[in-house]
Amino acid sequence: MDFNIRWKKIEEVGQGGQGKVFRVIDRQKFTNADNIKSAIENLERSSEERFRDKFGEAIIDFVRRYDPTNQGALKILHEPEVPSDSELAAERIRREIEAMKNLSHPNLLKILDVDDESKWYVSQYYSRGTLANNLNLFQGKILKALNAFSSLVEAVSLIHESNKIHRDIKPQNIFLDTSGNLILGDFGLVFFTDEEHSRISERYENVGSRDWMPPWGYGARIEDLRPSFDLFCLGKVLWSMISGRSFLRLWDFMDDEFNLELKFPENRFMRLVNNLLSRCVVRREENCIFKDAEMFL
Repeated sequence: MDFNIRWKKIEEVGQGGQGKVFRVIDRQKFTNADNIKSAIENLERSSEERFRDKFGEAIIDFVRRYDPTNQGALKILHEPEVPSDSELAAERIRREIEAMKNLSHPNLLKILDVDDESKWYVSQYYSRGTLANNLNLFQGKILKALNAFSSLVEAVSLIHESNKIHRDIKPQNIFLDTSGNLILGDFGLVFFTDEEHSRISERYENVGSRDWMPPWGYGARIEDLRPSFDLFCLGKVLWSMISGRSFLRLWDFMDDEFNLELKFPENRFMRLVNNLLSRCVVRREENCIFKDAEMFL
């Protein structure tokens, strides 16, 4: 199925190893806004009333183009450089689509449309971008950060209850809606822990993102990972939200450079945040007190 039947590309908004992402608008919900330029050019040749009508229609169409309810994020699968990897790449995006379609939560990215052959899909589009670009919203604001964070944890808990591990939780994969709620997306590395889903080639099974994954994930076999992997990532996301910074070295949140109590000495509750981080942002998995996201709640 051709995505062009329903969706019109507006601009490229990102790309990764698996594919490119475009902002698109739903052809079923808007009319062509290209007549704005011609309407302006015809100002001198048109009567005031005629121009007002045309210009008004053009503005309406222009607004529709940027109305969030008309937009989506189109992800298109790259063609693999090695032809033999084509099926493996398709299998990975099929898993991503399956995970997103079968999980329903306000803080999880939703699919709006999908290709029958799993070569592309359209998900919700968030014009505010990702948490990585909006860290100032929560900097030093514990209650605001924890309120937004708790809903995100609920979403991750649902993932774990469904025998899945996200494996790529980081600010770059968390979107903000118009109300400031956190929406977890990018299920490209999701791993099914139940026996019905066999592992695919290591070429397409990177464990996670280096700066956000737990140390026990380095060199680990995919099938040996547990939900605690995501808990480490969540802890670093919380630190990033409150610190307003995009990088925490390893598990060093108590070092002077990263310590929230030193950064916000006037806020006595930062000690409680550090205590929370000590339960999940740890060097060894056995020291991670939280075993799944539900224990965070």
